[in-house]
Amino acid sequence: MYIESLVSNIRHSLLTNENFNFEEKSQITYNKKTSQIYISLFQEGEKSIRWGSKQDTFEKTIQRIIFKLKENPRFIHFDVSDTSKCRIMFEMVTKEYPCNIRNLTTMRMDSPNRFEPGVNGLKWTYQKSTKYFMPTDGYTKSIMSVNQLLNHLSKQCDIAKRTNKISQRVHLMRREDIEYTFIESKAYITYEDKVLELERGYPIDALGFSKEIVYDKTIKSVEWLVKNMNDDGSFLYFYDPYKDTVVDYLHPKMVDPLYNNILRHSGGTVALLRGYELSNNKRYLEKAKESIDFLISTFKTHTYKKEFACYPFFNKKSKLGGAGIGLVAIMHYYIKTEDECYRKELDGLVRHILSRVDKDGEMLGYYIHPKFNNGKPLLNPSDEIKKELFSFYYPGEALVGLALYYHHIKNIDKSLKEDIRIKAEMALDFLVEVRPVKYDYMFEPLPADAWLMQAIEEWVKVDGLKKQTYIDFVFNDTKQMFEHMYTDTNTKETNKDYIGGFYYDYGDHVYHDASRCEGIVSAYYLANYLGDTKKASWIMENMLLSAKGLMKTFHDDTSVYAHIHPTRALHSFRFKLTRQWVRVDSVQHAACFFARLYPQLKS
Repeated sequence: MYIESLVSNIRHSLLTNENFNFEEKSQITYNKKTSQIYISLFQEGEKSIRWGSKQDTFEKTIQRIIFKLKENPRFIHFDVSDTSKCRIMFEMVTKEYPCNIRNLTTMRMDSPNRFEPGVNGLKWTYQKSTKYFMPTDGYTKSIMSVNQLLNHLSKQCDIAKRTNKISQRVHLMRREDIEYTFIESKAYITYEDKVLELERGYPIDALGFSKEIVYDKTIKSVEWLVKNMNDDGSFLYFYDPYKDTVVDYLHPKMVDPLYNNILRHSGGTVALLRGYELSNNKRYLEKAKESIDFLISTFKTHTYKKEFACYPFFNKKSKLGGAGIGLVAIMHYYIKTEDECYRKELDGLVRHILSRVDKDGEMLGYYIHPKFNNGKPLLNPSDEIKKELFSFYYPGEALVGLALYYHHIKNIDKSLKEDIRIKAEMALDFLVEVRPVKYDYMFEPLPADAWLMQAIEEWVKVDGLKKQTYIDFVFNDTKQMFEHMYTDTNTKETNKDYIGGFYYDYGDHVYHDASRCEGIVSAYYLANYLGDTKKASWIMENMLLSAKGLMKTFHDDTSVYAHIHPTRALHSFRFKLTRQWVRVDSVQHAACFFARLYPQLKS
């Protein structure tokens, strides 16, 4: 293929004093008016260098770029001769068309001014200086939205110096005398001795999809969690490969110690145990125990019906979800080991959760919140406080934990077991029948309560709780998610990688969402449990689209080329198609979903 020859010749010219020469230049459709070309060099530990140019001919353009790259004082730090170290990107503008910057949007699929990160970029002229935001910059610069884009561009000129407020920078970039046009490109990146075509900045079909690949990527993502555990058993909470920082973007002032979240910590524990379930690798079991010990180090105690109860207290808060996912995590460990070493804590978490179910079946979202009751336990909060502290997710998380305990714990006290069943039914009835009325204003068009879907999968196995209202909730939410899914029929050629992802409103940048997928895979298991093979087949067909879409957010060896330290994010799942951020839950939700999907896949 001519592109391999082209990049090989570029590498050769970078290494020697010989002029660039390309005998297959007839294969290149070069237009001296529009075909801006950029060549970038990437290498671990080095900030990338690149140069762009547009000369009378293709060869003169490449020759100019090579000259400028070699002139860069940092060029000597790139081992261009080693294809396994220095990766070369070639990108050429292939299309230019009008852009009305004031109407630039990521929200409308049919808008002629839609910015599609990683697919189109901008050519812009300000104060007689023309600059390019190349399409692949959306990926390499970790940009997803219009505001992020225009804030980034403001830093390339004097506008960012006028104000520190992003909103004002964005306003100025839209209103100043700047000429904009959209551009599209063809781009390629080397990987060892190969040259890979890029789609939205990452290699086309680099990942693929099969049962073997799902297993491989799931285990590798679990390994990422293990690799990023701290000595105290906690996980690295956040990593931004673009900025090479572990400071969470939502908590920029929390540096020492770094921000953490006990719910997501326990989710990481569950992922380790799912990894053990798949691989039988006892290392994951050992690391899960370390992470449980960290969780327990946050516990405080009280009493419920004069019996011991306990709860996680973290970041000055005690959340129902913290107790719920904590219970889920320790129960998964118990189920896999039958180890009674955490029995006291298991019993205590269950009693604490039961204490948070009020007389109407509503599960109270917080036991302690620093802004309410002077940071003391909320024992009988008013309806107004309940609404202020309402969470969609915490009740489902708690109910999963209670279900696992109810089904699997040995030597359970009969009165406690009956209390669990009664309170669980009350809570399920409230969530399915009362919540949609009481909290109707909080419901979104795209359902999000995947934890409740998982809880119902377990609770319908209990005599008397196989209620049609519970079952309908799971399948109705599944149907609504699929109705808010990008498919082959409602996407354009430029965003086929949206397929399988979700949207709140059609046109949204895609949500490849592993947490929702966990709810969907529970719906699949529920359909099989109920013997509804037709529904199970329908769910699997759509779920596979989501699985394939989610896989595009996996950081593999070929796709981490733009990271200063590629191995740090390697084998994790990033937030979005172009957003490079990694967080413990973006990894653990994906690992848990794929771990449950894997046994159901055909070889």
